[in-house]
Amino acid sequence: MVKKIAVPETLIISIREYLKDHNLGNRGIEDGSPRKQEVGLIGELIVHHYLHNKYLNLSEKLDGFDGGYDILFKDKKIDVKTMERKSYVRPNFVNNFYIMQEGHDAEIIVFCSYHNLDNIIEICGWLPKSELQTRGIFYAAGTKRNRTDGSSFTFRQDNYEVEVKDLDDIDSLKKL
Repeated sequence: MVKKIAVPETLIISIREYLKDHNLGNRGIEDGSPRKQEVGLIGELIVHHYLHNKYLNLSEKLDGFDGGYDILFKDKKIDVKTMERKSYVRPNFVNNFYIMQEGHDAEIIVFCSYHNLDNIIEICGWLPKSELQTRGIFYAAGTKRNRTDGSSFTFRQDNYEVEVKDLDDIDSLKKL
């Protein structure tokens, strides 16, 4: 079940202040624009709060590449992936994972959607990274994808898409 969580305005302000002096994208490829870094941090901090009942202290977060995981929870390394949208997710909505990140340290992937008009994070669910190939659909770089609204885009990287309905509920992660 997707969890909807209101994002406190104070959290967004602290993220913006943090990003004025910090760049989280130093991998050299697909580093994320400042806006994508902001949206990514919103998802990461909300999931951290949901799992640990407290926000991550941004002053402890280092610049650049984090090794491929965002949160340590019950000795599991978790990578949080957040997409920005203007609508709430449905079971057939997809979440993306670039294959170039498959070798990173995370064992678990948590997918979120940020509804930027209502300022709501939806924790869509999670899966073990080892199950991306069985639960996701592979698309090679250069593949054109058509959206249900008639628009389209072309993948820049090899990618897995995982539908919301194919993810485990975030509460089951808390029970590990």
